[in-house]
Amino acid sequence: MRRDAWFAGAVMITRRKLQVVMFAPVLISAFCLLPAAAQQAVVPSAEPAAELPPINHESGTIDQVLTADDGGYRMRGYVVNWRSSRVFVSGAPAEPRQPGAGIDLTVYRSSVSGQRALRFAIAQPGDDAGVAQEEVRNAEVSITSGTAKVQNVLQADSDGYHFIAYLVNWHDRQIAVVDPLLRTPRAIGDQINFRVYHTGADENRQLSFAMGD
Repeated sequence: MRRDAWFAGAVMITRRKLQVVMFAPVLISAFCLLPAAAQQAVVPSAEPAAELPPINHESGTIDQVLTADDGGYRMRGYVVNWRSSRVFVSGAPAEPRQPGAGIDLTVYRSSVSGQRALRFAIAQPGDDAGVAQEEVRNAEVSITSGTAKVQNVLQADSDGYHFIAYLVNWHDRQIAVVDPLLRTPRAIGDQINFRVYHTGADENRQLSFAMGD
């Protein structure tokens, strides 16, 4: 009797194993038919790719020089060819550079309110912390407003990060108005409102321009 019970149990176990083995290809086939997103939800994903550094050092070529003056505050900036795009880079008024010259850039990548933005500055001697401290020293600011028609658009895209600025005429000078918040893009001929920033003091007084509300 015990022998018959053991044999019956062994048969049942064998049948269950056979059912599992026969059902396995069905499971595999069904998994392969799942959408990719569903497969990723089932199978743990690999480690995410490394993020790009927030600060990078690159180079470009000066295409155009832009200058402006307002009550002793001065702007000198450059339209630069960078990675097959044209971008705007602010420069020191006391350090003029000429079209066609190479220029070393510091490229900043940041994410604010879901917008992944690029910003460009001329590479300075020393570390990036020193550059940041210099920007803090020039933080004294007054703001006025301006309005003008877009003459040209500067745009760049790199690894999901974006840059946009508009060339406009202001006080009989062509300037670049940067859009750090990457609002709805404007086209040539559109009227834009922007802010005029007067920063620094004494020999460090500078002008800069950014999109307003």
